[in-house]
This record gives sequence, C-alpha cells and structure tokens, in this order.
Amino acid sequence: MTKWTAGFLAVALATSFAGVAKAGGAHGKCTEGTSEAALQARVEKMKAWGYLGVEKEKNAAGAYAITAVAPDSPAAKAGFRVGDVLVALNGVALTDANSEALKKAKANLGPGKQISYTVRRDGAERQLTATLAPVPEEVLAQWLGSHLMDEHLATAVASN
Repeated sequence: MTKWTAGFLAVALATSFAGVAKAGGAHGKCTEGTSEAALQARVEKMKAWGYLGVEKEKNAAGAYAITAVAPDSPAAKAGFRVGDVLVALNGVALTDANSEALKKAKANLGPGKQISYTVRRDGAERQLTATLAPVPEEVLAQWLGSHLMDEHLATAVASN
C-alpha cells in the first residue's frame, strides 16, 4: 500500500463515524472491493462527481431540504441557504418518478461544470446556479469513510 493510500485511508477511517451521520444514509453495496487499486478507483470516481458544498435530507414531504452549506463552497457563493428545498436540477424535477432523467442530468456533471437548481424558499421558487468545484480532500476522506463504513455494516448484518 502506498503512503498516500495509507494516509488517505487513515483520514477516511478516522472521519468515517462522523461522515456516516452527516452523509444521510447508505451509498449502496460496494462491488469494487477494498484492495488498494479498488480504493484508488473509488477515489477517482468520487473526484469526478464535483463538489457543490451542501448537506441535505428528505423532509416529511419527501423533498430534499438543505441542512448545511459549507463556507466558501460553490453553494455558498451561489446563495444556497439552510432550509432551501430542492425542486429541480438543471430543469429536471427532483422526484422519484424522474430517477432516470436525473441520472442523465447528473452524468455529465463534474468539476468546472455549471449546475442549476430550482429551490423553494419562503414560499417562492428561485434559480440558483453554481460552478462545481473539485472535491476537497477532507470531503473525499469523509465520503470514502462513509462508503467503507456502509460496506462494513452491510457485511456485518449479512453475516449475522
């Protein structure tokens, strides 16, 4: 294992417990494994996602509400606020019925790409546009830690 991967994993695992609480749920069953090459591939895939800088969770109505906006993030610069309810992404309504259209809308997003959300705030809808940033290293560590923790928990549940 390279020093970079070992250091990254140490940070990822150290932040994983906090990451699971903040991430808002499972990421699905990992099919990539935990070898150094598999973890590096996972990191590269996560880097390609781009970074907005919000945390969200489903509210009672089933819509995603912003629960945190990272300081100096693309979201903060675009004017996202805690309490904003996400309505649409690049013109595609954020509903379970639109899952395929949403996958297509997200497929070409990454660092440097513009993203537009329709949000509901104080009873009115507004458009917020941000340019996605590269994922900060500490966020990558948190995401990877959450991913590894989810996989560990799934394996533990399956073996019991």
